[in-house]
Amino acid sequence: MEAMVRHYNLPHIANEVVFVETLKKLPEMTEARRLSLCMFMGVCTDGVVSFTVNEKKRIASRNNVMVITDESVVDSINFSPDFDGIGFFISYKLLQEILKDIQNMSDLFLLTHNHPVFEITPEELSTLKIYLSQMHNRIVSTEHRYRLEVVRLLILTMIFDIRNTFDTMQEKQKPEDRRSRAERIFVQYIQLVERNYKEQRQVQWYASQMDLSPKYLCEAISAVSRRSPNEWIDKFVTTEIRNQLRHTNKRISEIAAEMHFPTQSFFGKYFKDNVGVSPTDYRNGIEL
Repeated sequence: MEAMVRHYNLPHIANEVVFVETLKKLPEMTEARRLSLCMFMGVCTDGVVSFTVNEKKRIASRNNVMVITDESVVDSINFSPDFDGIGFFISYKLLQEILKDIQNMSDLFLLTHNHPVFEITPEELSTLKIYLSQMHNRIVSTEHRYRLEVVRLLILTMIFDIRNTFDTMQEKQKPEDRRSRAERIFVQYIQLVERNYKEQRQVQWYASQMDLSPKYLCEAISAVSRRSPNEWIDKFVTTEIRNQLRHTNKRISEIAAEMHFPTQSFFGKYFKDNVGVSPTDYRNGIEL
């Protein structure tokens, strides 16, 4: 997101939250790109935009909400002449920190992954625009001491409102239409990881708990999320370690023990392999 901030001079907080006041400022796209380590959320306020997400064509018109999740492949973006909208990008790391205490995050991921464009009521749209306006005001108020904390709360509130919208959509569907077998496996897997990632980091263990072969589990998870089961485990583990390093005074050896790593050196190697810097450097504010 840092390059995008520089190129388009977008308001942001430490490149973790990037606000786009007018989506027509962003370019049309003819080559596929992967949304890496971040999520996009926005609303179309005028005109129409068409695009593909993970090889499926989507069209957003006025008052439609767009949510594009981390690792999604976006292609063929085309704007109508009168298109406009507002939105923001949020880093996956910050999103995970915001959602860390929310149950059933897997459902939320699956819903937005399957429905990157959806319609909301006029009342919901009015509320969303208020959130976005307040969010923009805080991001540009660089002297506000707690602007990141306020923005985090606004994003969390928006996520709960979106979840409420999706829950209503789900209730209107017939039970047999709600999820495929692969989607049910994905939800069960993520829920297991959420409960056990501190102690269990082997796909074989999760497969056995679900009475599936590791190969079938990998195929199902990859088909739904475009990530492997190991990648999901690493996401949960590294997010927890990041939080511990940045927001607690625990010694690195304590964190390693709490996360059930056999040695501190193994813990350090695991973290550096996945994050790119050592735990000590990360605690000191160094990031790639």
